Amino acid sequence: MRPFSACSAFISRIESTSAETLIRWIHPTLGFISPGDFIPLFEGNGLIQKVDNFVWNEVAKQIRKWKDEFGVTVPVSVNVSRIDILDPELKAKLMRLLEENGLSPEEYMLEVTESAYCENMERLIEVIENLRKKGFRIEMDDFGAGYSSLNMITTLPIDILKIDMSFVRNMEKDERNLKLVELVAGIAKFLKIPAVAEGVETESQLATLKDMGCQIIQGYFFSKPVPPKDFTPFIEKELERRRGA
Repeated sequence: MRPFSACSAFISRIESTSAETLIRWIHPTLGFISPGDFIPLFEGNGLIQKVDNFVWNEVAKQIRKWKDEFGVTVPVSVNVSRIDILDPELKAKLMRLLEENGLSPEEYMLEVTESAYCENMERLIEVIENLRKKGFRIEMDDFGAGYSSLNMITTLPIDILKIDMSFVRNMEKDERNLKLVELVAGIAKFLKIPAVAEGVETESQLATLKDMGCQIIQGYFFSKPVPPKDFTPFIEKELERRRGA
């Protein structure tokens, strides 16, 4: 297995960029194996922690490499599984990883799926509050696909809300999905946090999301997931844009 960095979050007006790291398994004989197949398997047998730790280490090294090469930080999001988020050693692991690579928590964002918030809620809030106190930004991933209540979402310590891509992809075909995207964007605005629209593939989707005030866009419209070496041109293009601004 090896991690691929995905061209991820673009602030509207393209004022800054970041990335989300995805895991891809390219088997020597079976070829590409979908995360939808192996992630649930590893969550069930406990190997997901090894996968997470592998990704976290690779990401920290890559952020450091880009920082040394370009003199700027490209913040990168990493997934934290439901198992790892309740690991008593999680904060210590992450802080040690950042120290080894000379990074700060602000450069390393943590994604937690919405479904994780429905399990052991009190303990989860305590963990996330402690991570935020250290400077980590917490993103709620796949919002809308789980079972969060409106009451719960107002109490969660999060910094970014990511709209599940299934709603975004279908919002131009189904008015119900469009209304749900508008609703989530409205919730994020009420909470005074950015909303990230995932799975954006077309210019018309992009225009619709901008019109409803969605602040950050992510998806194939910008790029398919690419290896770190192929992500470099995005950094160079952004730096060139900033120099010309």
